[in-house]
Amino acid sequence: MTILEKNIQALLSGVNEPLGNKLLNFIQNKTCSCFNIDENLNIYDKTHNVFMYENLEEELNFFYQSILEKTPRYPFVCIYGIGNALLIKNLAKHYKHLFVFESEIELFILALSMLDLSEELCSGKIYLVDVKEEKVNIQLSILFDQKDMFGYLSLYEMFINCSYYEKYFIEEIKKIDRVINDNMNLVIRNLDPECKLSLICYDNFIQNIPLMLKSIPFQRIIQERKNQFENCIVVCAGPSLEKQIPLLKKYQENFVIFCADGAFPLLYKNDIIPDYVLNLDYEEHPIEFFKNIDINKLEKTLFILGQNTFPSIINFLKSKNLSVCIVLNQNFNDYRFIFHDFGYLDIGTHVGHMCYTLALTLGFKNIIIIGQDLAYSKEGNSHFSDFALGENIDHILNIPSLKTLAYGGVGEVMTHIGWDDYRKKLEFLFSNYIYINFYNATEGGARIAFTKELSFKECCLKFANEKKKILEIPKTFTLNRSNKLLNKILEYFDKNLKIINLVLEDAQFLYNALDKILIKQEKLPLKILYNFNETMEDFITSINEKLCFFERIQKGLLSYKEFELSQIIAQKIKKDEEYFILIFIAYKKWLIFFIEKIEIEKGILQKLVKNF
Repeated sequence: MTILEKNIQALLSGVNEPLGNKLLNFIQNKTCSCFNIDENLNIYDKTHNVFMYENLEEELNFFYQSILEKTPRYPFVCIYGIGNALLIKNLAKHYKHLFVFESEIELFILALSMLDLSEELCSGKIYLVDVKEEKVNIQLSILFDQKDMFGYLSLYEMFINCSYYEKYFIEEIKKIDRVINDNMNLVIRNLDPECKLSLICYDNFIQNIPLMLKSIPFQRIIQERKNQFENCIVVCAGPSLEKQIPLLKKYQENFVIFCADGAFPLLYKNDIIPDYVLNLDYEEHPIEFFKNIDINKLEKTLFILGQNTFPSIINFLKSKNLSVCIVLNQNFNDYRFIFHDFGYLDIGTHVGHMCYTLALTLGFKNIIIIGQDLAYSKEGNSHFSDFALGENIDHILNIPSLKTLAYGGVGEVMTHIGWDDYRKKLEFLFSNYIYINFYNATEGGARIAFTKELSFKECCLKFANEKKKILEIPKTFTLNRSNKLLNKILEYFDKNLKIINLVLEDAQFLYNALDKILIKQEKLPLKILYNFNETMEDFITSINEKLCFFERIQKGLLSYKEFELSQIIAQKIKKDEEYFILIFIAYKKWLIFFIEKIEIEKGILQKLVKNF
């Protein structure tokens, strides 16, 4: 196996399959015509008739030293240009991650033919980014959302491999820099470093457990309903929805209808009865969507609610004797062995996302989308008229606005940063299901990549080939079975509370030790400072193993710590003693935060255990 083949195999192992396939296709069908490489590993650019390196050894050494000097203790670094890969190979050992951005397929080929980077590629030390890749935004959002990355994104800076790239690729560098910043900001906006939202959601979930056990298990819905139909309509609450109502009413018997909670009142008002109504709100406001309804009309409707849905909404729906299912998120790893019957679904952060993933889970092949504007209407409204919470509610929230490509690909529409982030998440979702047809029949709003734009009328004519059969509502567990499961959960939580108490004791011990170290400061030898830093890192690793964290709480705790540490790293402190003292001050601040949040989590758990 050649060096190039070995490197391509590493990429194809799951590291970066699109780039691996692109390189494989190139070597099978083409040869390098724009660049070549000599025996000294200097690359010749035939287009500009120049060598990449004027003095290869001097230039490599200069950029190697320069980048190291500018990034002491950095966990990652970004470099534009793979060059001959020597600089990349030498720098990789100094960082957890090295991101290399390149636009020229031939330069990837030449570099990967010369140096074996397979080990670094497989381990995640080096990640090669093809800036011409269609899904580059999706790749970057995944990379920057890694556990050891998301809290350090403020340290980002783009470096270059050599002067050649600055001279001939400056526009490409500026373009990818904007893309990187956009994706980093997307990741940062989705963090919850103060754990406020995470703890609200956790409290809702714990309160919902008894309600969930007496609701329809999600696994029964999958078992009884998967692959029963191919065609469905997902109805969202955008301003364009009203114009689609007559057609939706006409064809409602031909399609399974997934309805976002906000769209439900409009459908109900027009005698359109959805098969599924979904909600995931952690606040009480959406209860307005379900008032003044005749339960007899909704006998065959399933209300699918996220695990963090506000408990009052669930209680209200159950008090109406409606069919309710509370589903667990797919990233819910804490108690999987107990809760299997009630999971799992990629719920996401928006109810529309939840509608799409439910449709995918149930095996639908053609998913028609209406009302998914993700933009303001020409009149400036965020939702259809008579929307229960107000047709211009998003204006009231004062979310920063921006322009984006319009539906149809011509012109722009006004959106806001929340919708724009959501659009990117949808594009990520849709891009992972290339064998499913997503038909965006919104006929307005923002363009959503990885969907096929088709009018709603055309969609109805194309897929309304037969009436849907009416399915029976899956049954809940018996009271005896749900009570047994609740007892098992309470027993598990009781054990978890004991572990929490031990972790809190350890945290308090470390806090007191930090107090003593910071009083002495410079009097302590470097070895003691180094060893205590390792002790802190071991503690952080151990709590992730010991505690059954709600995933968002864990992420919040980590990001808070990493934000604090990144501010110290950014100061580029040379003396280890000075660096460790500042790190310990940050750790002390983090331990106060950690103890406070874990005490809140403990209190939430205790309420459930004591109530039963």
